[in-house]
Amino acid sequence: MKFFFHTIKILTVLSLISIQPSTAQNNYFFPKATSLDARIPTPEQFLGYPIGSYFTRHEQVLAYFRELEKVSDRVHVESLGKTYEQREQIIVTITAPSNYAKLEQIRQEHLNQVDPSKAPLSNAAPVIIHLGYGVHGNETSSTETSLLTAYYLAASNDAETQKWLTASVIFIDPSLNPDGRDRAANWHNAYHSFPAVGDPLDKAHQEAWPNGRSNHYFTDLNRDWLNLVQVESRNRLVFFHKWYPNVQIDFHEQGTNATYYFEPTPKSHESPVIPQFLYDFQVTLAKYHAKALDDIGSLYFTKENYDNLSPIYGSTYPKFFGSVAATFEQAGSRGILQESANGPLTFAFTIRNHLATSISTIRGAVEEKSGLFKVQKDFFKYALEQGKKNPAKAFVFGDNNDVNLTQKFLGLLLQHHVEVYELGEKIIQDGKTFDKGKAYLVPAAQPNFLIVHSIFEENTLKDSIFYDNTGWSIIQAYGLKYAKVKGAFSKAAAVKNVAAETGRLAGERSSYAYLINSGDYNFTKALYQLQLKNVLVKTAFKSFAVNVGSVKSAYLPGSLVIPVVGQTLSRDSLYSVLKTVARSANVAITPVSTGFSAEGIDLGSSNIKSLRKPEVVLAFGQGVTSSEAGQVWFLLNQQLNLPVTKLDLQSFARAPLNRYNVLVLPGGNYSEWDKPTIDKIKNWVTDGGTLITFQTATAWAVNQGIVKEKLSETDNFSGRGDIPARSAVAVPKTAEPDKDHSKSAGAELVVKPVKERLDYARQEDVEGSKRINGAIFLADLDITHPIAFGVTSRKLFINKNGPTLLLPCENKYSTVAEYAAKPFVNGYSSKANIAKVAGSAAIIATGLGSGEVILFADDPTYRGYWLGTGRLFLNAIFFGNLLNGGYR
Repeated sequence: MKFFFHTIKILTVLSLISIQPSTAQNNYFFPKATSLDARIPTPEQFLGYPIGSYFTRHEQVLAYFRELEKVSDRVHVESLGKTYEQREQIIVTITAPSNYAKLEQIRQEHLNQVDPSKAPLSNAAPVIIHLGYGVHGNETSSTETSLLTAYYLAASNDAETQKWLTASVIFIDPSLNPDGRDRAANWHNAYHSFPAVGDPLDKAHQEAWPNGRSNHYFTDLNRDWLNLVQVESRNRLVFFHKWYPNVQIDFHEQGTNATYYFEPTPKSHESPVIPQFLYDFQVTLAKYHAKALDDIGSLYFTKENYDNLSPIYGSTYPKFFGSVAATFEQAGSRGILQESANGPLTFAFTIRNHLATSISTIRGAVEEKSGLFKVQKDFFKYALEQGKKNPAKAFVFGDNNDVNLTQKFLGLLLQHHVEVYELGEKIIQDGKTFDKGKAYLVPAAQPNFLIVHSIFEENTLKDSIFYDNTGWSIIQAYGLKYAKVKGAFSKAAAVKNVAAETGRLAGERSSYAYLINSGDYNFTKALYQLQLKNVLVKTAFKSFAVNVGSVKSAYLPGSLVIPVVGQTLSRDSLYSVLKTVARSANVAITPVSTGFSAEGIDLGSSNIKSLRKPEVVLAFGQGVTSSEAGQVWFLLNQQLNLPVTKLDLQSFARAPLNRYNVLVLPGGNYSEWDKPTIDKIKNWVTDGGTLITFQTATAWAVNQGIVKEKLSETDNFSGRGDIPARSAVAVPKTAEPDKDHSKSAGAELVVKPVKERLDYARQEDVEGSKRINGAIFLADLDITHPIAFGVTSRKLFINKNGPTLLLPCENKYSTVAEYAAKPFVNGYSSKANIAKVAGSAAIIATGLGSGEVILFADDPTYRGYWLGTGRLFLNAIFFGNLLNGGYR
């Protein structure tokens, strides 16, 4: 009954806000505002509804900011680019007109903070503030907050606001994830009831798969700041590196039953490389947020839960460039009204809390700007000093056989504004050779050393509870040849740009054949483009070398052979297609006039096999892990330009699978598939299909008897390491009473003693240690296997963030990759879990009738940036059907 009357009260307030003009809204959201310019339209006046009563679509958000730009000389809109769904990304600059008139001068003076040799900023300079809203599209209160924040800064004539505008430059990113934002807004608006329904089970609160958290390709953009896989992240980072804000806030939502969270975070979750004085300043700013929420009676918490150590986040990446950045988390209503443990939670209330901390951020930054200037200046001094002290004085990378992967990694470094140089001379380090003109050097002693450290260096963490991925070094994810240079080195010119495309068809038309080396990351891209043009392409199962003029060139297993004879195209048409593909895929194609090799197999060998064009179907929809499905979709679209069919699980029973020859099952729950559907898939494989499974889908395939492989009996660590709910901790079970059957019926129960008794408060740490949070492990890769075509090192780095453990295959030729005896490399993992992973199979390829099943114990496409294992997945697509000719 108490809840009923509380709900009526909330609905009455909502009704008053909806009926009355914008005065009611302003009094609710801006209780202390004394002078608001009537010439500036409120969001309600412009949109036609009160903020908090509907979910504002992205184009409406853009329209309102452009209206503010028209009517206020404080507001300016800048376009950053567009999303995959062609929604515009913008940055809104709000400052005094006098500041905007000299904005470039302010920017250049601010960037002097990076150079320790230049004088620090004077206290007269404006502080730079960045407010980022809505990186998770269904955390909807934040984007609505951006509208009110901008309105207040444009309309308020209070003396304090005037001071802020003069003393700061404020950037607002109203929607870091426009595609996900609209997916969520459309859902909530579609199921909005009148009056609103607070029942958590109402459809308005139950977003369908994949929900609006992620972007078009189901990528969590808040995990993409370091990886820069998605276009939204790349667009955003260009702007970030123009400014290096002093304060940057990332606005989020958390569970409905929570309150409000702001930093500081737990000491154990701070980065071991970020200076403590930067974290300490969080406490200084936190006092402003606490007062703002105290003033409106909102509950909050700090120093709990969230990681603050990895540059993958929007609230942590800026810290690696001296910004006092933070995460703000508001309990989400995920609808207009929802019941919660703290009473009815309205959308308007969630917006008001974020608005309060948006304004407190500005207030605190302006009041504390001299301290913020000092923190950033000291930060870059600290980073340079740490770089000079680092045991590795430089990092060298580059592969002569893999120009595209080398350049891709170089491009990532340049986007992060890392200093990169040409080699002054050839380097031989750790048994690896790096040639001048083919490799690059990254000195440790540079102002951006902390981001260099994150990309190249391993870290070992001790805490057992982390919110997300604990191993994030990019160089291992790419699988690119690199080394740490411990001694002196010679560097040449600084590198400012990625090399121009070098793909070409070298030489004249051949009447015999053309070759493409599999060592280049783009060779499968070229292969698919050729297959789209109906070109017959073969692959070499063994290495060979050919003489081209006076030069002998080696070709790795998997290299492509395009014979002239047997094509449906004329010799001239084939040549024209190859020239086009060489440019578009950026690969080198070499004509040869003879099949007689200088070394290894000849071009007519039975070890050179014809390839079929893959027709790929991807399991999709409810039950499938959306991030993994999105990663596969992204990789096949963006790397190969392959139009993969996305098929909902419910459609498999009636789908004509014979139109496809490759089926990919990402991790997920496939329990809804009945026996006829499972038999259908098994028969499809038996008839020649290639089935590729990830993580839990691999365990499912084993448990359903699709393959005869076995899961390890030690597969008992729990949970995925992706985005765990920290409250969802497995509580240790107490001993169960058990009957002593040696006694007669009715005898007393005998209770087995508990082997271990632990304090209740320790359960999160103890049980959390059983999970693997995206740690990096080392496996031995059979580089002679077709799944490893093009790879030259047996050392394979794998991101492990799930519980699937496979026993090595009984067929001694079928375990493609096996975890090392000492597999742990980077991140956090308990000793017990390391022991379980050691010696288990990472990848198995096993035959079934005329088909093949390729089992990945982990996610090879993890977050789109694990290119080292991602290329093995692409090989599985193209070469999986050829494996059945081996020994079984």
